Amino acid sequence: MENKHQVLLFERLRENYAGFVKEWTSMPASELIDKAEEIYAAGLVKEHLVGYVDEEQAKWFLRFQNPLEIVRDKWIEENGMATVHDEDFSHAVWMIMDCQDTESLYALAPDVDPAPVRDEPVTVREFIEKHPNVAFDMMTPGGFVYLTPEKAKQLLSGQNVKGDPGYKEYAREITSDELLSQEVVRANYAGSGWHIISGEIRRVEQDTTSLEQGVTMC
Repeated sequence: MENKHQVLLFERLRENYAGFVKEWTSMPASELIDKAEEIYAAGLVKEHLVGYVDEEQAKWFLRFQNPLEIVRDKWIEENGMATVHDEDFSHAVWMIMDCQDTESLYALAPDVDPAPVRDEPVTVREFIEKHPNVAFDMMTPGGFVYLTPEKAKQLLSGQNVKGDPGYKEYAREITSDELLSQEVVRANYAGSGWHIISGEIRRVEQDTTSLEQGVTMC
């Protein structure tokens, strides 16, 4: 079966939802009112998530006991009670899979080993390539840079960009090699684009400060 993992995820989501329903039916009405947003979001995820993940993404979510809970929590964080749109679930999936803390926050399914921790930093090039057709609002060592989806493609093709310290009249040129080779220190999705803080790649030093380096994408 070509979409085996998507089918298995479909079934897992319904098992997760049935577990939530069992909890909800034992709650008094006052508690159910407080959980209205969770109930609404859980229903949306159960019905729609499989339509927004491919086979590899479905396989990744099956690593967890309760993928419905994971996506429900992220969807509430990003959207609340708003009407669901295609890009809402897509970006929730990106954020969850990019977040290095997901496996420590949610229980893995039985017999699943934790994924290996990535030692190498995520570069700006890698991040832009992984998130096509969106805008990037960046704070870089060379100044603030705003990339439309088209400008992001041009940057990847080797075109330089302008960075400014907050005043356009002081803008300077930043080469594509300089920007694309930087490390993504922090990335958050909001609205229709990514807010990124980038910096020069920091190598691991033999002290405790090295533990604080890396990418935060949650």
